Amino acid sequence: MERMPQTRMVILGGGFAGLRILYRLHNALYHHADITLVDSRDYTLQKPGMPDVALVGTPVDMFRHKLQPIADRAGARFIQATAQYIDPMKQTVALSNGQQLPYDYLFITTGIVKDYDAIEGYRHFGYSVCDDIEAPRLHAALQKFKGGPIVLGAAKTEWGHSVHVPHLDIACEGPMGEVTFMLDHDLRRLNKRQKSTITLFTPGHEFLEDVGTTVHHILRERLDTRGVTVYPRKNIKAITEHSVQFSDGTELPSALTIVIPPYTGPTLIKYSGLGDDKGYVPTDYAMRHLSYPNIFAAGDVNALTLPKLGHLAIIQADISAATVIRELTNTGEVPLYKPEVFCIMYEGGSEATLILSNTMYGGKTDIALHGVSAHLMKWSFDSYYFYSHGHLPPDLVQAGLESVLGHVNIKGRNS
Repeated sequence: MERMPQTRMVILGGGFAGLRILYRLHNALYHHADITLVDSRDYTLQKPGMPDVALVGTPVDMFRHKLQPIADRAGARFIQATAQYIDPMKQTVALSNGQQLPYDYLFITTGIVKDYDAIEGYRHFGYSVCDDIEAPRLHAALQKFKGGPIVLGAAKTEWGHSVHVPHLDIACEGPMGEVTFMLDHDLRRLNKRQKSTITLFTPGHEFLEDVGTTVHHILRERLDTRGVTVYPRKNIKAITEHSVQFSDGTELPSALTIVIPPYTGPTLIKYSGLGDDKGYVPTDYAMRHLSYPNIFAAGDVNALTLPKLGHLAIIQADISAATVIRELTNTGEVPLYKPEVFCIMYEGGSEATLILSNTMYGGKTDIALHGVSAHLMKWSFDSYYFYSHGHLPPDLVQAGLESVLGHVNIKGRNS
């Protein structure tokens, strides 16, 4: 009996979304799919661990996981190369190694570009926690820091207009909240807090504009307790040796400036003509490209993804994989896209604040849970991802939330 040809599936990017899709396809299709994972690096980066690298000094290699063994376990081929051009008509991807990689289904999970150079002076005077290059730089700077004004914030990012999403001025502010709390904790521990001020700025009308009034109230209380000043509607323009300058002509003194830069779409998407006016991939709620039904996008590169959160990347990855599995096997259910903001801000010591909110998307959930239990959840999720080689399922998140919240639908709580 002649064996049916395998369906060729290519995943571009080995981050949260890419690995989630890889595992889902492997588990459901197994011998019926020829899966290739492509990434320019030979490892996946556990980005939520970057504040630990910067503030705690955890070795960055603790958050790098080799992709070849992950691909091997999932029965996939791994190619370390840069995807340079996607031809949706020929259904091929041109790689930097000269290879033309054919596909039947393509999953774009490349992430986006963090445009540090869009902020004047960043390369000389700015710091960040956004990746495994910048986080160690910040750690080195903190080792030399003697005290003084510290300014933290996120730059404004412009989005495309191909899909309908809620207005948001910032890609993701959660890491800035986490770093703010961790800095305060460490400076107090080192007896440097009395020598330092901490100021947090945001281009939005309020810090974390992607959550509701209940979470805002709790966060304001937490920041006020720590002596952190917050300036809304501040769009960073430049960083100098001793200050941060904003587009409205104001400036703040700063001995240490930590920022999240503006985001932009990948060159690959812009060059291939697959993106919107800012280079993000426009999709429907099945994460399917609006013009090419065999191309899917999940994670930061998807135009629907606001804010840019790993939690949303996992949700979108599940939908992408389930849609294709359903098409090929007529089995399984495709989840509905129900976006929500979920993050846990570690605050130093044994405390953290868990945030779960869907008010930006028209929902009524708006929870902020502070205490040791939230810290335990963050530790559990990070450890699970590390030891399971890239697994971070929403069902684990939900189970943890139900356990911590006691199966009670609440608006906000401190524990």
